[in-house]
Amino acid sequence: MPYVLGIHLGATATSAAIARREGSRWTTGVPVPLGGTPTVPTVLCRAQDGSFLAGEHAQRQALTHHQWVARGFIDRVGDDAPLLIGSEFVAPQFLVATMVEWVADAVAHRQGQPPDHIALAHSAAWGPHRVRLVHQALAQLGISDVTLLPEPVAVAMDFADKQRVDEDGSVVVGNIGGSGFDATVLRRRRPGFEVVGPPLTSAHPSGQDLDDALFEHLRAELGGLPGLDVSDPNVRAAVAHLRADCAQTREALSFHPGSTLRIHLPKVHTDFAVSRARYEKLARPHLERVPELVLQAVQSANLTPAELDAVVLAGGAARTPLLKQVVQERLELQPLVDAAPELVAASGAAVAAVSAVSAGTDQSESVAETSVLMRIEADDPDVIDPFEEEPAAAPRPAVEVEPMHIEPPDERRERTIKIVKLAVAALLIIGGLVLTFVQGPIKNGPLSGFGVGQQQQR
Repeated sequence: MPYVLGIHLGATATSAAIARREGSRWTTGVPVPLGGTPTVPTVLCRAQDGSFLAGEHAQRQALTHHQWVARGFIDRVGDDAPLLIGSEFVAPQFLVATMVEWVADAVAHRQGQPPDHIALAHSAAWGPHRVRLVHQALAQLGISDVTLLPEPVAVAMDFADKQRVDEDGSVVVGNIGGSGFDATVLRRRRPGFEVVGPPLTSAHPSGQDLDDALFEHLRAELGGLPGLDVSDPNVRAAVAHLRADCAQTREALSFHPGSTLRIHLPKVHTDFAVSRARYEKLARPHLERVPELVLQAVQSANLTPAELDAVVLAGGAARTPLLKQVVQERLELQPLVDAAPELVAASGAAVAAVSAVSAGTDQSESVAETSVLMRIEADDPDVIDPFEEEPAAAPRPAVEVEPMHIEPPDERRERTIKIVKLAVAALLIIGGLVLTFVQGPIKNGPLSGFGVGQQQQR
């Protein structure tokens, strides 16, 4: 069954969604797992044969072969300096294209066929230069049928696919990603959205900040975890696993009043209970920055919160109950959060892919229908066929033109005139030479001193 693929390439996590075509209609975007989880880490590992591993497999290699692992390359697109992976330098945009190729291959393997179209939701901080670099890198891998759109636009398209947004309606999207936060104001322009004002981006708050706060709290409660040899790969693996458990605990506290961390470290094996109230106390300093940043983005777009149709929050940390509370208190608007806010960008990208495919299909169907409606079948020569590129012009009456009679030139006469001209020119030259020779003897001859001799005799 034909389908289109939406990919959200986040700085720390990647997700995907598909929309299927059923007859003449398309289904809504549905997230698809990449491996065993809905999202995978945005991590690549170069193998010895030059190929790349991605996701969880690549992240596990970071503990023992970190020099072959690439992460954080999303924010490096457009930098002049490439990334060193092993013994080779690789451009960040090529790593982005490789991650997209890996996701497309994984989904095609599950679906049994490649997608009809791919839409990629990228960072809101990317400009035309970075988008062009990624397009070029994708083309080098043979991926040319792809649409790139900013992440907040994808989130807004997913929101509009589930809830009506009037034409010219304004929506602000606040996204808490793994490595930062961005807020963008958008206006409804069918079939999508346009960005209003400059997007606001900040390194804080982020999902990493919230995980760090919980991890540092755990360390403090356990006396700082002394005696850990960080040079031991097994210790590093255990610590990395504990940090991953902190992220899972943070997500669990969005649904439950408490959760328990099972700690398995050298010399430390215990269970650590965390309540939602305790976690929210740790997270509040970070989450209170969100409404302030959203308000700045709204003001940069020359709007007020009262003029907004909706405030949409995305990213895994958006499901934290405290975040919705602080945003509502500051903006006096109830923020809207999807049940799976970390997947809405991929679903919105799938909606954008449907729009890209439908645009060409609808246009061709519209032309066909218009042809049927406008076709004029008639034998009357005065009826103009509207399908001709230019209407045939009416025939003009014939015009008879009598040519002007011109006498041919007389060759003998022209020859005689030419001879006379040459003869006259020759005579003038000869006459000038004669005068020159005659004047010379007159000035220098014996008659030249006649007047002086007469004066002397007198």
